[in-house]
Amino acid sequence: MIYQSLPYIDVWIKKSFLMGPENFKWGKDEMIKGVLVGVKATRGSLFLFEVFLPEYHASYDKVVQAGIFNKSESPDQEIKLDDVAYWDCIAGDIEVYYKALYQTMHVQMKTKTGKMFEGQYQFTIDFRPSAPNSGVDFSQANWWSEHKQKNFFFDEATGVLACGPNNKMRYIDESLCPAIPKKPFFKVYEQNYLSHETHSRFFGDIGKEFDYDIKKEKEWN
Repeated sequence: MIYQSLPYIDVWIKKSFLMGPENFKWGKDEMIKGVLVGVKATRGSLFLFEVFLPEYHASYDKVVQAGIFNKSESPDQEIKLDDVAYWDCIAGDIEVYYKALYQTMHVQMKTKTGKMFEGQYQFTIDFRPSAPNSGVDFSQANWWSEHKQKNFFFDEATGVLACGPNNKMRYIDESLCPAIPKKPFFKVYEQNYLSHETHSRFFGDIGKEFDYDIKKEKEWN
């Protein structure tokens, strides 16, 4: 689906982000009380969030992520999309879920602009390929070297809603993790392997007799 509901979370929205892109204030701004409702995705574009605004009895359904905070005071410094969000949507079909183990974990993310954001894990948005028979799938959702998740948290210092893929995140559990982490040696998983690496095609079970004998079939022909 292009749209998914989100967990109930109280938020504050920069007023200018409710007035169209030409009026966005990336720095200090007046804040409006709201509640997260949902999110929509379009391939190759940014997420757009729906927020309920109780004081106005209204729902605004295209809030940009950089305008969403969990604090009633916006920070003085500028916070732009490059600070809080890695990658555009790789598919228009999305799913929202919790990673249960991480729900109480502290997370850290180094942004594309070199800043360090950290906070508590909130939820994940993942991408799915198009449904069968719905048309050609142009997404990268099933190509593992390009597949990205969006793991969301509110930055402790600024309050902004931030997200990043797993390879840009640190997950920290006080009871499981040492104080100083090792440097990752991991490489990107780049292949979409079949279950049998040495056989691109196979019939029945490899190494066992078929239900019929191929040689006899050839003789019949």
